[in-house]
Amino acid sequence: MSATWTREAIEALGPTTDVPTVAAIFGVNKDTVYAQIRRGEWTATRVLPLGRKLKIPTRDLIALLYAPEPAPQVNPAVPSQCHHPEFPQVTTSTPHASCGCTPAESAVIRPLRGA
Repeated sequence: MSATWTREAIEALGPTTDVPTVAAIFGVNKDTVYAQIRRGEWTATRVLPLGRKLKIPTRDLIALLYAPEPAPQVNPAVPSQCHHPEFPQVTTSTPHASCGCTPAESAVIRPLRGA
């Protein structure tokens, strides 16, 4: 019997579940998951050893399977003002990597105040 695992079905498992259930959710053999855990190759979720039993947090499964997609990075049409920290002694004429702006003064060495 093949079960369809929805987010609601995984959440209904409780805070943790066992390895055979995780294997069913991923559609692989439980021995494959046990072998990966034993070899230290299982990186999909945390593994909680509780005595002789291994438990998998369902929160990790939900985060892995139903993670929100990252928002696309949009570059503004008009660059914003540069707000980089200024170093009091030395400025250079090289453009900043993040915004491409060039500082107004080029390679000026200023004395420290009070010196």
